[in-house]
Amino acid sequence: MSIWKIVEQCAKELMANGISPFTRVDIIKCVQQKNPSYRPDSINPIIQGLTDNLKGGAQGAVGKNILHSVGRGLFVLVGENTEIRKQVTSDSYAQNPRIEEQHIAHLTLAKKLLDRLSNAPIHKIENYDFFFIDEIEPDKGSDGQILTFMPQDRFDNPGSIPLHKYGNGPFCRFKIQNSLNYPGVYALMDTERLLYIGECIDLSSRYNMGYGNISPRNCFEGGQPTNCRINNLILLAKSEGSTISLWFLPTSNNKGIESQLRTSLRPSWNRI
Repeated sequence: MSIWKIVEQCAKELMANGISPFTRVDIIKCVQQKNPSYRPDSINPIIQGLTDNLKGGAQGAVGKNILHSVGRGLFVLVGENTEIRKQVTSDSYAQNPRIEEQHIAHLTLAKKLLDRLSNAPIHKIENYDFFFIDEIEPDKGSDGQILTFMPQDRFDNPGSIPLHKYGNGPFCRFKIQNSLNYPGVYALMDTERLLYIGECIDLSSRYNMGYGNISPRNCFEGGQPTNCRINNLILLAKSEGSTISLWFLPTSNNKGIESQLRTSLRPSWNRI
């Protein structure tokens, strides 16, 4: 079997196994498993030559109609519907060859995340599909009432640092699942009404260590006023019986998309 056919076969096998987009490294490993005599420097021109939207490469009888590049080092089969997947696999992670291993690890995480969210409800915000993550539920006492906290009272403040504008509280505590360690844009909604748009590099950390658990220091100047403000807004909304849900768009273009949506939609909890 020619090397062109082997590359084509590997691409189809990777997609059949649920790996899509797949990386250049994925293809090379698969080819070498089938024929160890092929080296990366001979496989790379073949990949290039089979990709319809890349120039150059070694073209064989198969032609440039097998692969389609969706980012630097990322490929799908021609014709595959990958609109959602493209959102979470930007080539920004592969701009520096020194971080190739981290890039590959990130793609693996992206694939797992998409698999986990594949059956989640989707809410379209402008042209983006946001996946439902969870309802925000603050901790409650045995009486069913939301527990409130004043963490600023625990801050050792020898320098008499003043509270910032949102540091008075009170605050609540809440958390989401710990394994959503992925960048993207998140949305807070009350039923069907968009309340807030934000961006993060780690969704679980943003909520569990940020919004959902206000530390004493973050109540003071130089702390995290946004965390305090959003936590208090959630507390007030939940105290009034509102349902606050969290939705997430996994993407490495988190800052760009957040800025776009905040400007165009002007959610009520965002400060423009």
